Amino acid sequence: MANCNRLFCDYGKSITPSNEQMQQMINSRTTLEKKIITKLEERLGMTPTFYTQGSASKNMRTIIIKENGTYDADRGVYLPRKPDVSATTVQRYVYEAVNDHTADGAEHRKKCIRVFYRCAYNIDFPVYYEVTDEDYAYMAVKDNGWIKDDPWHIITWFEKRKDADGQLVRMVKYLKGWASKCSSKMPSGIALTVWATNNYVRIEDRDDECLYNLLKAIRSANYYRVSCISPVEPYDDLTAKLTEDQKAKFRAELDKFIDDAKKALDKPNQLKASRIWQKYLGQRFPDGVDEDTDAKMKALYAAASVTSRLTSSGQFSNTSGVAGQYNRNYGS
Repeated sequence: MANCNRLFCDYGKSITPSNEQMQQMINSRTTLEKKIITKLEERLGMTPTFYTQGSASKNMRTIIIKENGTYDADRGVYLPRKPDVSATTVQRYVYEAVNDHTADGAEHRKKCIRVFYRCAYNIDFPVYYEVTDEDYAYMAVKDNGWIKDDPWHIITWFEKRKDADGQLVRMVKYLKGWASKCSSKMPSGIALTVWATNNYVRIEDRDDECLYNLLKAIRSANYYRVSCISPVEPYDDLTAKLTEDQKAKFRAELDKFIDDAKKALDKPNQLKASRIWQKYLGQRFPDGVDEDTDAKMKALYAAASVTSRLTSSGQFSNTSGVAGQYNRNYGS
């Protein structure tokens, strides 16, 4: 089979925002935070603090540039105590603070205020209040009050399960890259993250095989029904927003991806294998080399086995030398 590990690693880099892109977003976010502070001090007499959440947090780093060229980040707005006004009212104050900042304005969503930066990124501002001596915060939910829900716990949960090589983080990015290319509504990034974490099994130097096995495991986990229960409080179903039709389409997309991923793995020619992966991951996934990489690796292995056993006089030695090492990364 064609080893596409290096192609996957290059793909992962191509869908990750650069340091310059992240800094641009941070600069925008800082300006918005100043407006939010001014508004909440005026309206509530409180000075909020801010924390990066989700995929952009330093302990997750699973943020990607989606197929449409945009990327999203969450910046939690934390109040030091419960305000005297409703959760929806506090959200409205944040909305009023940021709505006129960009040409595309902002949106008052159920659990956050989203600020749009055209053709670049979106910044979400969920609002919380903290309680002294509790390690959970309470989130403002539009027309539904305050609920116990603090993303810090999902970040901690994920961080404890990451591997040193970063393969799990890459798996999450690949899943999110695939989801962003699908035309139908797919499960959220956090649902994909939880599925990936719960079903990940490391395969060293083979991200292609690892992803294939992960896709199969996710399908098995959703064999009877599509569901993803949050591993932390409030333990809600992270797929609850999907309709039954959308869940059915997700399973159909998953089945297609698994079938074709197997075909890609079975291709000896790396270029042909990469073309199959591109169907699901897009043109940012690089072309492979137009050759049988398996045959070339075996030839190199055989040559290494021979040359490593030559004596100084050029004679073969059966007792000295180092066995040739299998080059897992050749042509990938």
